[in-house]
Amino acid sequence: MAVDSFGAIYVADGNSIRAIGRRLFAYVETLTDTKRGFADGSLRRSQFNRPSGLASDADGNLLVSDAENQTVRVLTGAEIGAAATAEIAKNSRFTPAEFRTLQPPRWTYNPPDKKREIAGTLGELRGEVVDADSRIWFHNGLDVVGDYGETARFIRNEKVLRPTSTENFSTLRELIRMPTIGYIHIRLGRDQNDVIYDDPRFQFSRDERGKLINVRIPRGAKFQAGEAIGTLNALNHVHLIAGRSGAEMNALDALVLPDVSDNIAPTIEKVSLFDETWQPLGETRNANSRIKLNGKTRVVVSAYDRMDGNAERRRLGVYKIGYQILQADKTPLSEINWMLIFDRLPDAEAVKFVYATGSKSGATGETIFNYIASNRVNGDEFREDFFDASKLENGDYTLRVFANDFFGNQTAREIEISVLK
Repeated sequence: MAVDSFGAIYVADGNSIRAIGRRLFAYVETLTDTKRGFADGSLRRSQFNRPSGLASDADGNLLVSDAENQTVRVLTGAEIGAAATAEIAKNSRFTPAEFRTLQPPRWTYNPPDKKREIAGTLGELRGEVVDADSRIWFHNGLDVVGDYGETARFIRNEKVLRPTSTENFSTLRELIRMPTIGYIHIRLGRDQNDVIYDDPRFQFSRDERGKLINVRIPRGAKFQAGEAIGTLNALNHVHLIAGRSGAEMNALDALVLPDVSDNIAPTIEKVSLFDETWQPLGETRNANSRIKLNGKTRVVVSAYDRMDGNAERRRLGVYKIGYQILQADKTPLSEINWMLIFDRLPDAEAVKFVYATGSKSGATGETIFNYIASNRVNGDEFREDFFDASKLENGDYTLRVFANDFFGNQTAREIEISVLK
């Protein structure tokens, strides 16, 4: 909170800046966009990422410590500071190569170099797509399998910076968020029987009956790589988040995990074509049959990946999806159009641009990833798009669809089409 020289009160609330008393009558007004991000400009369109400190100077300028954007911002009418460009915002984030140098190679268990099974990767769907109102979201980290009650450990040296770094006490999503790494699905500071560690950094609260009701870790508390975080709950894995909130990276790229490997190419189960209104455009019934197209087409790819050492039933999300068009003689008309890329976490609103109806994971025990390969989604943008057959001359073509994993393994599937306008 801060109070300016005119008596107006400013409050950092989530990702927004709110004010009280800037008008004749005292009411609350939201000055900025409520969505997490990094954008300068008019107040209503400006975006912040967990503002954690406010101060007002004698001239009435409001200074904001924009914690997760690692920037000091100013709300002002004077010429103070400089507008952040997209390039400045991009350069404020870690690259995966920079991020890897911050961490000694280890898994989040002991022994630190024992390879573990990966159960989930960045960008995977969580929930089930039934209709446009389905509650779905992106998986934002890397799930590393362990045993129930096994001790989870920090993978790098970090200091707690958030006033509230722990959340969701005694639920399956109990977590601690450090500046650059997040750890979820852990009983923090205690074993599987809720016996607390002899570690004063974990400060527990109890109710009047003595039952544990919360844990906090003071701001400034330091932890070393290899120290115990707590024990695994019934989900039997640590969900690792690599990167600051709002700038999460693909952990397979950003973390150094000993002996991790993948020599298994993704599997493409099916490629389906739809028109603009999501009406199916038929199927190829034999090697000589073709699907006839004449306009904007949606391409949906049912695909999944596996990793070395994983159980055969374990289906992971792919790293990127793309397609290209081949002429009748199989020569490419263009380079591969990589449409869906999961090097960084896309915007939360992009999830419905990635996954088509029938997709599900973590909801029913069954995993189906129906990727909308004609849309464009990556860490910087998301938008609806199409393969537009009307831009091709009449004739026979091949639609070749690609699914790649992070390690460079690639699978392709071809659909024979005819353009008839």
